[in-house]
Amino acid sequence: MTDKLRLFPAIEKVLILAVLAAVFLSLGTLRLQRPSTPDGVEQLDGWYYLQDGQKVDVHLPCSLTLGSGADLVLYNDSLSSADAGTLTTRGAVYRLRILLGDEILYAYEDSDFPRNDQMRSKLDCTAALPGDLEGQQLALVYENPGDGLFHLSPVYLGSSSAVFRWQAASDAFTFFMVFTMLLIGIIALGIHIYLSVIHMPDPRFASVACFLFICAVWCALDSSLIQQLTNMSPSVCYISFYAFMALAVPMIHFVRSTGEMRRFRSLNVCLFLFYLNVVVQSLLDYFGVCSFIDMLLATHLLLAAGIGLITILMLREYARTHHREILVTLAAFAILAAGGLLAIVLYWLLEIPYYGAIFEIGILIFIICLLCSLVTTMAANLRFKAEAVVYQRLSQEDHLTGLANRRSFEKYLTDLETGSDIYGNMALLFMDLDGLKYFNDQFGHNVGDELIIAAARCIETAFSEMGTCFRIGGDEFAVILPDPEGDVEDWRKRLEDSVRLYNQNARHRLSIACGASLLRDESGRSKRMSDWKYEADQAMYACKRQQKEQQSPEVSSINQGREGKSYGI
Repeated sequence: MTDKLRLFPAIEKVLILAVLAAVFLSLGTLRLQRPSTPDGVEQLDGWYYLQDGQKVDVHLPCSLTLGSGADLVLYNDSLSSADAGTLTTRGAVYRLRILLGDEILYAYEDSDFPRNDQMRSKLDCTAALPGDLEGQQLALVYENPGDGLFHLSPVYLGSSSAVFRWQAASDAFTFFMVFTMLLIGIIALGIHIYLSVIHMPDPRFASVACFLFICAVWCALDSSLIQQLTNMSPSVCYISFYAFMALAVPMIHFVRSTGEMRRFRSLNVCLFLFYLNVVVQSLLDYFGVCSFIDMLLATHLLLAAGIGLITILMLREYARTHHREILVTLAAFAILAAGGLLAIVLYWLLEIPYYGAIFEIGILIFIICLLCSLVTTMAANLRFKAEAVVYQRLSQEDHLTGLANRRSFEKYLTDLETGSDIYGNMALLFMDLDGLKYFNDQFGHNVGDELIIAAARCIETAFSEMGTCFRIGGDEFAVILPDPEGDVEDWRKRLEDSVRLYNQNARHRLSIACGASLLRDESGRSKRMSDWKYEADQAMYACKRQQKEQQSPEVSSINQGREGKSYGI
């Protein structure tokens, strides 16, 4: 057991190192430009803009500065009918419009849900070019950002399916993270359900699952591909913002369920503030006072304050208890805080659109740390419960026969005394093994134990499908039959058949006397437990006397001569 306990921290470290390695490999593959184009997609060249009536050629990608403050218009006169297909570029940050002659093919619009520059910089602007392009002029109109500085992305042209595959490949990392979050979330939810079924509930697994599902929704809806597929739907943006605002809620519940952290009332206040943030922002946006995007900073500050508060409280708790679980949870939140801080820096200061990937990586490491700690705790709890179950079973099981013992029998009767009304009737059978002392004296206790075990097996064969079998003494057995079928003679016949089958190949003949009593009398009233047991006991002794009287003198003489005593059912 000690070796297994030491193994879990080692596994946890290996997993964390593996994730960190994956993070560095992923960061190494991230580029500010889109991935290389697949078959069917080509970069469209031949762009120019007019300056003082003169054409100025432009080779994308590039950066341009216009001092006049006017919008930038790129033209392309090189199109032919062979170029018909789908055109795509990233220019939503400049509220791009795509025109073919006087016809508007695409115009970025976010009046229903305003987006900031960071959000727009991730979006693809896509337009379908018609088949007749001969002599047509294509124009891209970029709105001046105010400082006259334009950072232009390449323009690509290809079939609609090829462009879609390329856009999907651009968001492949995000959807890999979404898939990983959903998979881990389902596993965590499955563990939570399993622990609840075995009466060892740990709500923290449910909190982890809820957090991962919310993160998956936020990451997926925040991606360029989903925005494109839903035609920049405001509903998608609203759901994404609500998911982001709710991220901290399941994690606060997780912390409150860890150790004795529930005693910190400030966690309840923090939870209330996150709910209040959702309500206030919803009202302000609904009445047009302030949009969600303008209040995003408030959510970021609240998240930072929440993580800071959790860190401080867990430091206090660890200083008090020195529990490893608190330390691992604290380290996990430190990793999440670092990832969130880096993402905020990329978002607000550097305006880099890949802030989400950094935060997603931080979330994944955070969750793996928490789950490793939870699984370690769960394994220890399961081992403790298994040991407790084994101990309880041993305390209520006869070690020689495997039947329930006298303690279990008395407990059954105690429980029955308070709940007998749920049964139509109950039968109690007392059984006694004949001649055990003789066998112990003549052949040794091994033979006596062999007969006790044989009697237990015969009784099980006869009654295990009908009720519960007990060994209540050295050679004494009992069976309780709920709502029994048949009568006393039927039950004795079942036992006789079982004993007769054993005696066909036995070294020593087995004989068992059996007596029975019903819990309810003829009027349906329940008897007292003492009267019920007394009647069954007296019926058993009457059976013993009857068996001896029914044996013929010849059988009795043979048995006496061979074993010193007569036996036989």
